[in-house]
Amino acid sequence: MKRTIPDLYKRQQGFSLVELMVAMVLGLILSAGIIQLFVGSKQTYRFHDSMSRVQENARFAIDALNYDIRMAGDMGCSAYVQNINNTLDGPPAAFNPGAGVQGWEALGTGASATFNLPAYNAALLDASTHGDWTTSGGALLDGGTWSVPGSDIVRIWRGSGNLATINSILPGASQTVLNVTPNANISNNDILLLTDCQSSDWVQACNVQATSNGASINGTLSAGCTPGNDVTAPLLTQAGGQLVKLESFIYYVGKRNNDANSPPGLFRRPLGVGVGVGVGNSAAAGTPEEVVEGVESMQVLYGRDTNGDRQADQYVTADNVVDWSTVISVQIALLMVASESSDDISGLVNYAVGSTTATPAANDRRLRQVYNTSVTLRNRVQ
Repeated sequence: MKRTIPDLYKRQQGFSLVELMVAMVLGLILSAGIIQLFVGSKQTYRFHDSMSRVQENARFAIDALNYDIRMAGDMGCSAYVQNINNTLDGPPAAFNPGAGVQGWEALGTGASATFNLPAYNAALLDASTHGDWTTSGGALLDGGTWSVPGSDIVRIWRGSGNLATINSILPGASQTVLNVTPNANISNNDILLLTDCQSSDWVQACNVQATSNGASINGTLSAGCTPGNDVTAPLLTQAGGQLVKLESFIYYVGKRNNDANSPPGLFRRPLGVGVGVGVGNSAAAGTPEEVVEGVESMQVLYGRDTNGDRQADQYVTADNVVDWSTVISVQIALLMVASESSDDISGLVNYAVGSTTATPAANDRRLRQVYNTSVTLRNRVQ
């Protein structure tokens, strides 16, 4: 039987309006589920990525602090010398390498205290001209140390760890020339410690040159650099002694380019020429260096040996250290913060940072973690 065109139309069946609506609803539900899964996965990824960055930054900061603090006060056999002869010509008032370690306590962050963290874009304070930090034991801080409020400051003094031998000392009317072994690793304007384990001297190398055969290095001590040497003051160290370059680092929480909108981070100021106060003075703190970002607060306690048994008998804040030479260990707590806010962080969370408690701003939704380290000053427990 031959089929007609109307019969073919009758055999074709499509979707009804109800079926189309049901299919659309199912499609929307499926799409919503996929989108929700994607959004959840993205949030989880961002959370774990922020956590990884916070942990990585914390490890880097702790490694840097541990190394320098462990070496604090290590300057060869000068530890056995009662008084070091200072032949520098008028070094800054803050120049005190004999302390080994020094600290400044942020106001309101002492033991059992609770303080509000400054806003993420808080202004910086120059610790040398504001009363937001206290200390003791005669510690003075170089100007130009722009720190974030609510964070302690610690300074380390140490030798570079590379001891050279003094071959000869040739005094003159206007300068003294030191000839030392080529492993000295010194440069023009470096502050140096000379010691023969009986006597020690602070000097500055105004001009450093290798000898023609490269077998040694000549360092000229004169008044031709800053602060320079008092050429009338005799050196006490004898030939055959040791030479080590002095290093010092002021560790603090600051911001890149001193810009309040930059993320907080761990900074340090080494000795040497730089920008700001003390330009050209190698015995003053120089240009800040950013160690790592993401450090929001640093709280420091100092372990004092009060009975001479080379063990910490009490841990105190910087303003309670009477004599910095009694500090044999340091406890540091770092509050690390992620650079981006997270939807997974909600509510008001307090953080135990060392012996104090930190409270973020009410609407802050950044991931934070606290990391602790305890470091022994190796040179003071041997």
